[in-house]
Amino acid sequence: MPTPDVAVLARALKILLAHYGWGQSEFARKAEISRTTLHRLLKGKGLDRARLEELGALIGAPPARIEAAITFAATEDLPGEAGARLWHRRTLLADSIARTTTELRDYLSGRLQEIEVQARRDEAVRLWRRIEPLSAKQRTLLVAPCDEYWNVAFIAQLCEESARAAARDAAKSLEIAELALQVAKVAPGNERLKAGRQGYAWAFAGNAHRVGNRPGAADAAFERCRALFPPGGGEEKDFLSPSRVLDLEASLRRNQGRFGEALAHHKQALEICFSALRPCLLLNQATTLEQAGDPLAAIASLREARPAIERGEGGSRARFMLRFNLVKCLIHLERPSEAEFILPELWGLGQELGNRLDFLRTRALAAQVLAATGRPKDALVEFEAVREEFRTIPLPADAAIVALHEAEILLSEGRTAEVRGLVQSMRPIFDALRLKREALAAVRLFVEAAERDAATAAMAREAALCLCRVPRYA
Repeated sequence: MPTPDVAVLARALKILLAHYGWGQSEFARKAEISRTTLHRLLKGKGLDRARLEELGALIGAPPARIEAAITFAATEDLPGEAGARLWHRRTLLADSIARTTTELRDYLSGRLQEIEVQARRDEAVRLWRRIEPLSAKQRTLLVAPCDEYWNVAFIAQLCEESARAAARDAAKSLEIAELALQVAKVAPGNERLKAGRQGYAWAFAGNAHRVGNRPGAADAAFERCRALFPPGGGEEKDFLSPSRVLDLEASLRRNQGRFGEALAHHKQALEICFSALRPCLLLNQATTLEQAGDPLAAIASLREARPAIERGEGGSRARFMLRFNLVKCLIHLERPSEAEFILPELWGLGQELGNRLDFLRTRALAAQVLAATGRPKDALVEFEAVREEFRTIPLPADAAIVALHEAEILLSEGRTAEVRGLVQSMRPIFDALRLKREALAAVRLFVEAAERDAATAAMAREAALCLCRVPRYA
């Protein structure tokens, strides 16, 4: 067998680290070498076949898996254009599979499948970029007669674009999900495949309705999803992940205050998800745990997600949400100094994302930190500005929560008349919120007490906590 060159060996080492989930810092400690030495090895410096086998054993890879990694790494050096290289890689791997041991065959078969799936995903991204600048109507007119778009990879891409849009624009999110539904209806396949694709797209339509404060439509969409999408994901789960559906429904149940159901969905999603999805699923679980009133469990979920997110999995959005959720938990745990330490990085990531809602909610969090660290005057200025922004959008529930935080500060300073005026200005919003009985009781108790100048800071704090943990549809 010819000796692989150092570039191939270096790529094989990277493949093994990624396959077994080793971070570079973690593995350097395991191998008792410095990060600098590991970086040199990953560039092929000082690396030979014997050294790779030694490191592979530390990684936990058997000899057949190391050989498979070398075989796969060698395919990177094939000549030609991208399409030709892909064809050669498929051919080389297929030939290798036919000639090798069972374990190596299984590993290489998996790598070949990953290449096929990634090639289809890359093509779906290309197709999306082609139509992304168009209006919703123009997209439909282009896609409807063109079978180039009629495939499961493009449906999955549209669904992910819908989920990304939901953080900024619920209406746009729904438009993209509806396009996914249209494609799912015309894409070729048997009735079972067609039904599963439509069911998957319905979950993302339901998510768009959720963020658009349409709980009835969201529930109806998830009912359609459950009727059509196979519980185990069916034959196309490389593209249509059942864990994504569970995670989206968990978010809906959380918004409805059904925390037990939400956490059950999170648990099931984490048990069956692909490893690449796990960090973002853990982030969403942390949000549910924090809103359910268990910040310590939420921090444990964030801690588990952190290594992968810091390596770049999930992108800037995941890094932002990791820190945003951590700051919220630290505030709940009355550890504001630790929360304040994280805020500069959170602001930087928020600016990178450029999302107005992210900015406003970060500003509200920062105001809570100001209040908790003995700067109530500065906190009140920030709360008032954020409250008016939320009213303008409008996001009435967010405005109401901010008003309750303002009231807590004012009441702690004995400024009951100002609280009465604040409550009077917010009364239409408090009355319009459709809340469960226990939360409505807490808010009503505070409002009625404030109108009698009898409210306390503790009452405002309790009303704010209740409002954060129940349905917030208006």
